Amino acid sequence: MTNFDRIPIVDVHIDNFRESWPALILAIKSAGFIALDLELSGLGRRNMLQAKSVDDRYKGIAECARTRAILSLGISCFQPVKNKTKDLVENDKGQQIAGKCYLVQTFNIMLLCSEDYVVEPASLRFLVDHGFDFNKQYSSGIPYYRGNDKGNDKDYLSVRQLLVELIMANTPIVLHNGLVDLMFLYQNLYANIPTSMSTFLADLSEMFLEGIYDTKYITDFAHRMTASYLEYVFKKCLRENTSGHLANIELQFLNYPESSRHVTYRQCAARPQPTLQQNQDCVEHIQVLKEVVCENYAGHGWCSKGNKCPKSHDLDLILDLDHLQETKKSRKRKRRRNRQKDDTSVDDNITMETDETSSNTETTYFEYAENVSQMAPQCKDDKSLPSSDGCQGINSSVNSSKCQSEKSNVIFSGGHRAGFDAFMTGYIMATYFATYDANGDNASGLSEFKNKIYLSGKDYPLQVMKSGFAKTSKEHSEKIMKIRTSSDH
Repeated sequence: MTNFDRIPIVDVHIDNFRESWPALILAIKSAGFIALDLELSGLGRRNMLQAKSVDDRYKGIAECARTRAILSLGISCFQPVKNKTKDLVENDKGQQIAGKCYLVQTFNIMLLCSEDYVVEPASLRFLVDHGFDFNKQYSSGIPYYRGNDKGNDKDYLSVRQLLVELIMANTPIVLHNGLVDLMFLYQNLYANIPTSMSTFLADLSEMFLEGIYDTKYITDFAHRMTASYLEYVFKKCLRENTSGHLANIELQFLNYPESSRHVTYRQCAARPQPTLQQNQDCVEHIQVLKEVVCENYAGHGWCSKGNKCPKSHDLDLILDLDHLQETKKSRKRKRRRNRQKDDTSVDDNITMETDETSSNTETTYFEYAENVSQMAPQCKDDKSLPSSDGCQGINSSVNSSKCQSEKSNVIFSGGHRAGFDAFMTGYIMATYFATYDANGDNASGLSEFKNKIYLSGKDYPLQVMKSGFAKTSKEHSEKIMKIRTSSDH
């Protein structure tokens, strides 16, 4: 069973960069895989991100990477450690599955580009809504420059050197919907991004020798959930790990001193999913939740109305709705099977078990509906447990057709978005490693997804590889040779 309800995140900025450096490097070198996430000053015209031609899409993102900047970098390092319990755990179906345990260290690194860059109002509004502190970024961001290395740059304590350390670690890199982040990392912290996409992909294949994994691609093309945006997939995996539906994941964290000023904690405990009693009808409850939940946010993780949306963006309610809809479909399938087995008419009032895997500890939906407002996260101003706002819920009579949003309706709001997003990405990857890994060595079970990057609107991935028609860029070839040479010493 998943064994955590909050995670520590180390806030790294100009004032503590030097003292945080040894811990950062040790975490990177010890990791079995590393998850990354970026917060950016803008993404340019949305139509370029969705261009039909992948080459046109690349050119549009490349131009954004040259003119926009990275505001914060999230790094979450997952180090495999020996499971303190047992190697095999029994899930709710009685199957023996491999449990995995990781020591996780997560960092949120505040950056400040030293060159002029474009800032988009929509991006700023989004970040402010999620608690990003621009005053802190401008006063304490770690400076960096874009493009190629400068000849007089000998500072080993820099975010550009941090990317070099990631390359030298020879560890799988994990992102969620990672094309934009990879292109921004390259242009902002590595070298001038190539004009040709094939050259860029060839460069990437030499930078990260153990491969790049995109959890959005795996979710859409293998794991197949109702939605695939980051928060949804994370909370879905968290629920399924907690209930025993998926292979067991256990996490360990360092015990930071209470006096540590640069460590904050993010609350992310899984809320139990509601379970209907055997003969309860779920149609009414589905209808109530449909009236409560924002349909656009539920499907895509985004709503044009933002915090002004009158409906709920509470992911727990969204997952509850999905669970009940899946239950309804399961009942229909079971009725159909029963009809096929028996030529006689089937009693309309036949009772069927809604959730064959539910335990006695799970709540019924009526109990859940009466208590959802108490279970939903409340707004608190607490450094150790940052605010985690939620929906007010459905009232006890289950007659409510509206659910007013709190000031911020997004469950995972807060100033450490890049760091926490990196952790969520890593947790999803750990879940997939445990689910698909037959040999116990992580990467083998997901080898078919190695170096395949999600492409929005396409039924195929972007493959990170060096083709027979593409050469690596001159800047990359010179730089990677220096990196490999220095790592050999």
